[in-house]
Amino acid sequence: MSKFSPLFILLVIFGCGDQKERTTPSSPRIKKETKIISPQKGQKFKLGETISFEIQAENVKVDSVSIEMNDKSETHKQLTFEAAYDSPRVGVFRTKVTVFFNGKKETHYPKVTFLPTEAPQEYTYEIINTYSHDTNDYTQGLLIDNGFLFESSGRKGRSTLEKKNIKTGETLAQFNLPNEFFGEGLALLNDQFYQLTYTSGACFVYNKAFEKENTFSYEGEGWGLCTYEGKLLMTNGSEKILVRNPETFSVVDELQVYDTNGKVTYLNELEIIDGLIYVNVYQKNYILVVDPNSGAVLRKINLEGLLEEVKGGKIDVLNGIAYDPENDKTFVTGKLWPKLFELKFKPKNES
Repeated sequence: MSKFSPLFILLVIFGCGDQKERTTPSSPRIKKETKIISPQKGQKFKLGETISFEIQAENVKVDSVSIEMNDKSETHKQLTFEAAYDSPRVGVFRTKVTVFFNGKKETHYPKVTFLPTEAPQEYTYEIINTYSHDTNDYTQGLLIDNGFLFESSGRKGRSTLEKKNIKTGETLAQFNLPNEFFGEGLALLNDQFYQLTYTSGACFVYNKAFEKENTFSYEGEGWGLCTYEGKLLMTNGSEKILVRNPETFSVVDELQVYDTNGKVTYLNELEIIDGLIYVNVYQKNYILVVDPNSGAVLRKINLEGLLEEVKGGKIDVLNGIAYDPENDKTFVTGKLWPKLFELKFKPKNES
């Protein structure tokens, strides 16, 4: 049998006592005396539709109810009332409902979802021209400037920024990213190229000679990038399009992309054409056209069959939209595709 010294016994006693002192019972959750009956959690509305509110009060007399939506505040005396959400944007938004009673107040934050009023128009395509594309290029970003094609290619150890001849596919200039980076979306603004990286949280800025001038840091993943009204639009694989300041790369706004069924995720490479956002959806054979003011999906361009034109060889998914505003031409390709297509989009029911 082991023998214990008096000092050891005292340490055990005081240690147990200290542990007992620190054990405090958790306080019970305070039950609120008011409850939001309507709108219900996850309830969906169409843009412009009024929201019916209903507050339940248990054994208290409510003096007033204040509601805040989209920086607009209203006060109501009744427990049931209607309120209009007068923002043009779709997506999930939080409202603030404060109930005043007996000199006290309780605040609730019900979330509501707003959907577009109309389903996207169905569009299809016509092939105008077909050009060569390097099958080694894992296309992540695509744009046209001064008649040349610029492309950001991904995969670690193979990521590049290239200047190409559109008609021949010949690479005229190339910058190789360090092996640890996976190149992503590409944009051109004020004679500077902005190139995202997938998971490194780095955006590289180059001049037109492909000389690196700056590096910005950001949180999360980088997918697609384009310019719009002097700012940068960025996707990260979610339903959101982030609006970034090109001088600081900080997020100044965000757009949620929704159709009449709900949010659209996996937004990828994007381009501005005639003031609208054209965006690839990762692993889908269609392009969505999005209203930059509301986030509503206006059109769905079905590109089924385009992949058959590049049948054979090792190809990956559709990705890459470039627009030439000087000649009103739109180009589309995919990761590792041997072809670059000049397309014309048209309504599905157009003869």
